[in-house]
Amino acid sequence: MGIRYHRREHGITASVAAAGIVCVLALQAVPAVAADTTPPTTPTNLRVTSQSSTAISLAWNASTDDVAVTAYVVRRNGSTLAIVKGNPPATSTTDSSVQARQTYTYKVRARDAARNSSAFSNSVTVTAGGSTGTTVTVAAAGDVACDPDDPNYHSGNGTATACRQRYASDLLVNGGYDAVLALGDLQYNSGSLSDFNAVYDPTWGRVKSITYPVVGNHEYGQSGASGYFDYFGGRAGERGKGYYSFNLGAWHIIAVNSNCDRVSGGCGAGSPQEQWLRADLTTHPTECTLAMWHHARWSSGHDGDNTFMQAIWKDLVDADAEIVLSGHSHDYERFAPQDANGNLDAANGVRQFVVGTGGAFFTGLGSSIDANSQAHQNNTFGILKLTLRPAAYDWRFVPEAGKTYSDSGTTTCH
Repeated sequence: MGIRYHRREHGITASVAAAGIVCVLALQAVPAVAADTTPPTTPTNLRVTSQSSTAISLAWNASTDDVAVTAYVVRRNGSTLAIVKGNPPATSTTDSSVQARQTYTYKVRARDAARNSSAFSNSVTVTAGGSTGTTVTVAAAGDVACDPDDPNYHSGNGTATACRQRYASDLLVNGGYDAVLALGDLQYNSGSLSDFNAVYDPTWGRVKSITYPVVGNHEYGQSGASGYFDYFGGRAGERGKGYYSFNLGAWHIIAVNSNCDRVSGGCGAGSPQEQWLRADLTTHPTECTLAMWHHARWSSGHDGDNTFMQAIWKDLVDADAEIVLSGHSHDYERFAPQDANGNLDAANGVRQFVVGTGGAFFTGLGSSIDANSQAHQNNTFGILKLTLRPAAYDWRFVPEAGKTYSDSGTTTCH
């Protein structure tokens, strides 16, 4: 009995003869696995969950990755404080090495197994044993992406006055925003998932990971706004309801469904949604509260004042909320703070912004402007930038590139 063996590396051929049996093995080289070069998304909503003179606890919203997030790197005053690992890693940590009355600034970023790192989150400044100094910056607008069959679409290039969703979204990309508040009618004409993927996604969808949407009437062109809920998933709130709330920095944010004929029980006093709102306001008695929905309670433009939102508006006034954001009227309009009945109330009223300038097209302003309207225009697309501080906020209308309209100011919370 003889044995013959021959081997050639990397294009491997082996032959074995034994007991009259000949086996020929052709072994192919295994290709190398492609390197992972995609970083995780940026963690959002870094916030202080508790603090004392000896410890500061932090939390943040999870990042996503094409493979998996394996760690979060927490920085304090520019140096690494902690590396939070796990499968998946926790989205919280506690700094137990602080000193009373000392001020610390934190930020966090995500990392994957290939050591790709995301950009840093918003920063949080805290005085141990004192107060938080969380400041977040958000962008807001509604009435965004036109129908791909719209004659003004032009393969996404739009015209001077319509289908400007890409130009408006360019203001958001790399803008350093902690969140984008999308104010409804995000995809014309019927909000189908295919249209969302064709037009909204390559424009405003570039900031989908930090977007908090509300549902508009055009989304209900699909039964139950199915395209909207399919596209945004859990970001859109519970399917069939579309109302939800969350905290952003020191602020409490409330998303309301203003399609009152589409949501169970409507929007009136005693409706399930209105009862949920009152309970939510009681549960989250923050100093500063912002609410957002599609149909403006007060508007000098398209469809005018939407009285079916009165009960919701009154609840927010009664709870000392600061801001309501809406769209539906395709214009920009800023109101002075108003009471439950729409009367000027600079001390305790709620300020409403209508920001229907996300790119779709303009609608007209009425011949009679509402009494407490302080700024209004319907010829410039753009976004509203809000800087939300622990006890105050700043606003600024940011026009699309090449335009000059501006409106800005600052107000303290109640």
